[in-house]
Amino acid sequence: MKPITISFPSVYETAFGNTENSAKDLLNGLKVKRNETWYLVGNMAKRSAINAGRIVNAAPIEEDFDILFRSSMVNILDKVKQPFTVTTGFPLSTYNVYKNDAQQFLGRRHFLVEYDASTFNVKGGIKKNTFEVDTFDVIPEIVGGIIGLKKTLPDIANENFIAISFGFGTVEGGFATSDGLVHRTCFSSHGIRYVIGNLARELNINYYLEMKNEHQMDEAFVKGSIFANRRRIDLKEMRITLLRQYYKEVVSPLMRQHFTDGDLEQCSKIYLLGGGAHYNELTDAVAEEFHGFIPVEVVPQPEIIASIGYLYNSLRVSDNNPSRCIGIDIGNATTTTSIFEQV
Repeated sequence: MKPITISFPSVYETAFGNTENSAKDLLNGLKVKRNETWYLVGNMAKRSAINAGRIVNAAPIEEDFDILFRSSMVNILDKVKQPFTVTTGFPLSTYNVYKNDAQQFLGRRHFLVEYDASTFNVKGGIKKNTFEVDTFDVIPEIVGGIIGLKKTLPDIANENFIAISFGFGTVEGGFATSDGLVHRTCFSSHGIRYVIGNLARELNINYYLEMKNEHQMDEAFVKGSIFANRRRIDLKEMRITLLRQYYKEVVSPLMRQHFTDGDLEQCSKIYLLGGGAHYNELTDAVAEEFHGFIPVEVVPQPEIIASIGYLYNSLRVSDNNPSRCIGIDIGNATTTTSIFEQV
């Protein structure tokens, strides 16, 4: 069984005006309806909207979760058999608060999704689909990451290791043994959003940023440059400084607080997950701190590991029926949906 993953930016904005033939396919032309309002979602929103964004760490009862969930399902409805088995998750900082709300949301069982196919096919028109969620589970994001890590790198199944996930909203970590997660070592705190806030405050001293929101600032941070006052501003040196400051003042103290010398003695490797693991400035800082006694490794495609973990958890609770399984990671920066390739 091979996992297939579909991703889009976790941003949206109310749709106004003509949107026909403005995208090459469904994934890049997401326009979904919630109640009586149409929304541009993902890449479509980034291209066509003015202030595309969302609430960071939004609760399942808020429209953000519903819109991104519907957009995820639109992309995989014809690729998975019904009724579905779905797993999703939340950071440890919000998991206990949001778990019941998420269970009630998924417990509705029957869903109707409406989307506009004319964004990528002028003859597509408005489409309506129904689907049923039969079984579901809601687990901590770090647990999903560790499951995904073990399925991606099966040789580590009997290893003791530390997993650190650098997300936009939160950074999470924990020590895992062959028996499972050691809960006293788990932590959840400020993610890359902390860095983006400092970047915006620093740039606002000298530049007019045209009221860019934090998701737009994050996009510029990833690119390493931003356009302001009709010129391109290089952010690479500032990115190095801000990420190293973030590691020194946020991440490293958390690791010192939660991992004892005994944990480190048993640890064979530190694995880095999440979209933030693509920043060499962060991964180099971790490697420098543990140089000489614990190797540090960025996992393959770190931004999709949690979604893959959710998918394999769905397989577990579905009585081993891969054709019905879905793993959805509604992240603050990216929404990632994983399914098994249908044979």
